[in-house]
Amino acid sequence: MKWVESPEHGKGGPDWVENHIEALITVAGTHLGVAKAMAAFLSGEMKDTVQINPAGAYVLERFFSRKERQKLFRSWAGSASMWIKGGDDVWGNATWAPDDLDNTTHSHGALISFRNNSVGIDGEDGLFNMTSTEAGTWILERTPTTFQKMLASNYSFGLERDVEKLKANNLDFTKWTNPLEIQLPYAPSMKMYCVYGHGKETEVLSPTPLTPTVTLSTHTPSQRSYWYTQQEYEYDEVQPDQPLAVCTDDTGASTGADCVSPRTPLDLPLARSTHIDADYTDDATRPKILNGVKMGEGDGTVSLLSLGAMCVEGWKRARWNPAGIKVVTVELPHNPVATIPRGGGTTSDHVDVLGSVALNEIILKVATGAGDEVTDSYVSNIREYARRIKWD
Repeated sequence: MKWVESPEHGKGGPDWVENHIEALITVAGTHLGVAKAMAAFLSGEMKDTVQINPAGAYVLERFFSRKERQKLFRSWAGSASMWIKGGDDVWGNATWAPDDLDNTTHSHGALISFRNNSVGIDGEDGLFNMTSTEAGTWILERTPTTFQKMLASNYSFGLERDVEKLKANNLDFTKWTNPLEIQLPYAPSMKMYCVYGHGKETEVLSPTPLTPTVTLSTHTPSQRSYWYTQQEYEYDEVQPDQPLAVCTDDTGASTGADCVSPRTPLDLPLARSTHIDADYTDDATRPKILNGVKMGEGDGTVSLLSLGAMCVEGWKRARWNPAGIKVVTVELPHNPVATIPRGGGTTSDHVDVLGSVALNEIILKVATGAGDEVTDSYVSNIREYARRIKWD
């Protein structure tokens, strides 16, 4: 919408959205970024890759290694839009996070943590548990300059509170993917609907003469933060960034698909291999840790803070919503059908929610002019979590 309004791009003018858009529905919107994107950029990993069985892990590493996945994720410029936004004011500090549970053992505010036995703790590498801001800097230090330049020239991940700067940011395309640094269009008659899933899994066993009806209700968690470890030294990706780097193949020619940049004699492996500590599992902690992944609330992929904080709190403030656009939030409980692989019409898992009957009913109501029938509906504590964020 900022693109179409911009005088340098869409040239639609400041009233284009008001005149042409009746309603906007964000489905499982990653408004404030995704924690798994940070792990993917750092080490080519995420919950999906560390929680597979040993045989699957071997095959994956053999044919599509962490290094290869890491390079692939970094090569997709658009994926950087999922870098988490807002810094420590949104995601918490070293000891606290807005979505921490009561009596938490390990705060989600530490986006990347290391166990005391990790290589480099209190040693030459100076490792420490990192907040989202510290982790972002640490990750960038381990990426090629090409990725760093791409990120700096296309994206911004801060939190802007000054209204005049927010107005100026409306014309800065590097801010457009960050709702914390721009304002919603001035479209008072437009309506917004935030619809996303929240993890509750229910299984009902069919009753028999010897088996009473049993309902199991458990929380289906999302990856929220990570435990990492370091291993042996390895070469980093600095060499290809050097001004005089030359790509040659085995014959010495400077062309060819298999060419590589030769390393100088003193180019030693100085960077330690860093990856998720998949050996670390502890169900007794709060939040529980599964294969190095600290689990939190969400839709299985996206953290609850990213899904709903802007909808229930951020866009309720005139600073980011000057026209007072009405924002309705609908949380869909995750109640998959056990016999259907993708969960059926009652799932609310990320992506699979597109097959949700409740979601499609909402879309049809909005599209047919009955959007007023859609009202706020919550199954999580997102309003409480959002109030804890340092908006001011």
